[in-house]
Amino acid sequence: MKKVFWTLQNQKIEILSYTLDQINDNPDTLIYIGGDSKLRSNGTIIYYIVIAYRYGRRGVHYVYNKEVVDRKMNKLDRLMGEIERIMMFATWFSENSPIRLHAIDFDINQDKRYYSNRLLNLAVGWGGSLGVPVYTKPDEVVASKAADYLINKG
Repeated sequence: MKKVFWTLQNQKIEILSYTLDQINDNPDTLIYIGGDSKLRSNGTIIYYIVIAYRYGRRGVHYVYNKEVVDRKMNKLDRLMGEIERIMMFATWFSENSPIRLHAIDFDINQDKRYYSNRLLNLAVGWGGSLGVPVYTKPDEVVASKAADYLINKG
């Protein structure tokens, strides 16, 4: 499962070697994987997977994969697709990289008033099965916040 990742400067990258370069240049880097999705007015869904490289207190740099799905889905299926894409990539990354993930971020809310809360236990359990900390809203979700930014900027 190789996904095409891009920098914010629209440079296509090979994610494993790119991540190794980030660690070699900044050994204290923490790596987060997260994502977000959005239903467009035309019925298509945009999914983003983001890898965020956090350089201690010196900032965050991220790269992304974008997928557009031309299929109508209900909200639950769209959110489940988001979780599946994050976990498929996180699993692949963990199995193919010598670098340990710092955390997996989900754009799932801990507050029961929000629809996404229905998938909270599933996301946290599945993410935790990789032995990696899992963050959800309102916790610090570095990668998911970056994905949210990408989705909302168009």
